[in-house]
Amino acid sequence: MDTLALDQQLNTMIINGKSVDAFHRFYAEDVIAQENDEPERVGRDAWLRARQEMEKNITSFEARVLAHGANGDISFSEWEYRMVIEGMGALTIAQVAVRRWKDGRIIREHFYHK
Repeated sequence: MDTLALDQQLNTMIINGKSVDAFHRFYAEDVIAQENDEPERVGRDAWLRARQEMEKNITSFEARVLAHGANGDISFSEWEYRMVIEGMGALTIAQVAVRRWKDGRIIREHFYHK
C-alpha cells in the first residue's frame, strides 16, 4: 500500500476515535515522536502513554484533516482540532503532522502546532 493510502487510513481512525487501535496498527515499536521543539519520545508505548494522559482530560473532541499529501516514505497531514479540556476550556489547535514510514509503519513523527 502506498504512503498516502496508509496516511489516510490512519487519519480516518484518529477522526473516528480509534487512536489506540491506530497506534498499534501503524506505529513501529521503536517510533520516535516529537511535538514542536519538545524532547523526543522514543517508543510506541511511551508515545501512547503520553497521548492517553493528555486525552483523559478532554471532554469534547472534533478533528478534521484539511489537507494531506505524501512523497516517497513521508506523509504530511494538516489538521484542525476543536476540543474542550477540563480546567482549560475550549481550544482550537492547528497542527501539521509529518510522518516517516517504513514497511507500512511510522518510524518517526513530528507535530508542529500552535
